Amino acid sequence: MSQSKEKLLYLIRAEGDFERVVSLAIAGKGRFVQSFIFVGDFHPIFEYGIENKFQKKLFAQHGFRVLNLTDFSLLGKILEKFSSKEKSASLDREIKEKKIWRALKVLFLYVLKGYLQYRKKALASKVIIRLKPDRLFTDQSMSGKDYLPEIFRSVAKKFNIPSFLFTHGAGGALHQPFHDVKVEPYDGYHVFSCNKYENNGYKNRTIIGDMVSSYPYENYLASLDLEEIKFYDDRKYRIAFIQSGIATAFTLTNAWSVMEEIIINHSNREDIAIVVKTHPRERQNIDERIIGRFNNTRIVGAECDRSRVVKWANVVVCSDHCSAIFSPMIQGKVVVCISGLSIPKYQSRHSPVKGSSVNHISSAKEFDLCQFNESRPNDPIIDEFCWGGHGHIDLAKLTLSNEVLSGRIIES
Repeated sequence: MSQSKEKLLYLIRAEGDFERVVSLAIAGKGRFVQSFIFVGDFHPIFEYGIENKFQKKLFAQHGFRVLNLTDFSLLGKILEKFSSKEKSASLDREIKEKKIWRALKVLFLYVLKGYLQYRKKALASKVIIRLKPDRLFTDQSMSGKDYLPEIFRSVAKKFNIPSFLFTHGAGGALHQPFHDVKVEPYDGYHVFSCNKYENNGYKNRTIIGDMVSSYPYENYLASLDLEEIKFYDDRKYRIAFIQSGIATAFTLTNAWSVMEEIIINHSNREDIAIVVKTHPRERQNIDERIIGRFNNTRIVGAECDRSRVVKWANVVVCSDHCSAIFSPMIQGKVVVCISGLSIPKYQSRHSPVKGSSVNHISSAKEFDLCQFNESRPNDPIIDEFCWGGHGHIDLAKLTLSNEVLSGRIIES
């Protein structure tokens, strides 16, 4: 008799961890019975809570489907049917504009959120009992006892189901020179670290790297003709500006002010096309009124996957402490990294990427397209920070290997 397949349950919370769940799901296809539950922070329904069109299509093409908590509650399904689809829905705005039906849909969304909040512990238990997973996968989210991902982890623990927490990317280690990065212990769970700099001496870690940036997976994404950007493709310079988030320590900037200056300086160049990829947390904080008017500039948000932006570009500009650095490096693009302005305490510190094959600058005056060189796909810094010392292997497959899932620590 053939042995039954292990069951894996993945939680999806936001755009970044959805990318990593997609890579893991593809690696586990055929080997495991895989289920996916959406536990979004801003909208309770996956269809509206995740905007990334590319990742959603890729996920669906492989035959995967995400369940919502409302799929485990009749009342939840009824409330969902009448609820607003907008993440930023505002009852005050709809009432002010006298859009009564839209206001009612927003009200239903508020009621749905309140209901799920009230029932979250019972629903988490119901999901675990019904799906009977052998292992739970979540991102390294907050661990407050009332936070939904932590509730799932706690419920799984009661049923002796191990929880595995995967990385948000290599940016954490790039932030470390500028403040003391606090790494949560996540006691009772097994944590997949991106590199050796993130462990802080905890023993429940396995150094994996960032699965979405592994060499085979990057090349796979680049080969896909799906949700591609078409924007002045014939121009000599196709420049992507990738805006990073502001670190929660608030000790340095994300260099957006320098990027904006560069965009303005090159706004009348007919040999240049610019795509700005905004950060999900930061777009509301930037003023697009000037750069949004330039004919050679397009602004995209969470709906557009980073891989589509990198594939389109031949020059990629980002801050020097951003996880997005590694994707264009792996593909041998021209990568320009801008150092953010640090508070005085850290102004003598530099990002680890300085001295690598990226082009490192600190001001708009240093931006000279004629002087920049292509990055080296075999640059040692990629393996050190992004691949956890594992080299050119598929890191999602490594994550789901018997050796890792058995809990044996991999030394790198």
